[in-house]
Amino acid sequence: MIYLKDFRQGKLLYEALDSDVRLGILEELLKKGELNLAYFAKTFNVSNGAITSHVKKLHEAGLIEITTQSGIRGTQKICSLAADKIIIDFNGQPQSEGRVEAAHIDIGHYVGYDIHPTCGLATRDKVIGRFDDPACFSYPERIKAGLLWMAWGYVEYLVPNYLTPESELIELQFSMEIASEAPGYSAYYPSDIYFSVNGQTLGSYMSKGEYNDRSGTCNPSWWFGNLGQYGKKILVTVNGEGTFICGIKVSETKLSELNVEAGGQIKFRIFVPEDAVHRGGITLFGKGFGDYDEGIVCNFVCK
Repeated sequence: MIYLKDFRQGKLLYEALDSDVRLGILEELLKKGELNLAYFAKTFNVSNGAITSHVKKLHEAGLIEITTQSGIRGTQKICSLAADKIIIDFNGQPQSEGRVEAAHIDIGHYVGYDIHPTCGLATRDKVIGRFDDPACFSYPERIKAGLLWMAWGYVEYLVPNYLTPESELIELQFSMEIASEAPGYSAYYPSDIYFSVNGQTLGSYMSKGEYNDRSGTCNPSWWFGNLGQYGKKILVTVNGEGTFICGIKVSETKLSELNVEAGGQIKFRIFVPEDAVHRGGITLFGKGFGDYDEGIVCNFVCK
């Protein structure tokens, strides 16, 4: 889903849709799921160079995803839809204003976990312990981890609490880079990834897969090319109206229900339940991996 809280944010989107060929590409993907560039060139009777330009515009607008696959004649680019809906909220409210305190949490600094294979951790320099051994999540060097993954289970973090008795918290935000965790690699491997604060479930985000079509911009050179390379950066927001993920309301859980106050503990959990409809695991990218070179960021927005 593409959500525009301000219609002016959609310039790239509008330009991408202003073409019969590009609209035709979207229609073909809607009918057939995944297609290569050669199919589009033949279907619309245009050159390979022109199709590459059209596909690039659709990709930049967030409408399609592009992966690479090995074929009989070498590597080919495969296109698929990246969104099933476009929402333009003309009455969208402006972003919350106020004083912001940011807490940065390295992904290896979890205080609790329940891990089920496939699983593992890695620092910038090496894999920690062994693949698919949950015991490695207890190793001391896990605090240096920049990447962790699991088939299902959870990791829980103690968020630094920067609130003072004078603070009036109006919004709590968590941002992170995540993907699914497929055995081996699978571009389409849906996973329902949930979040909670102080035991209150906020809602879930469905990751589409584990991304491997290119290297993450921050990945160390030794990282295995046949494993997950990068994720999608998402934003979880809780305020007086409910909980939102990437701008879309996912639950009625409100800030007042989280028991977040000055001097208190703030426990943030990321998890895939054993009974999730899409139990596709979690890959969590932190410093030194993926595209953003940062761990989990928690913003306290106060008046």
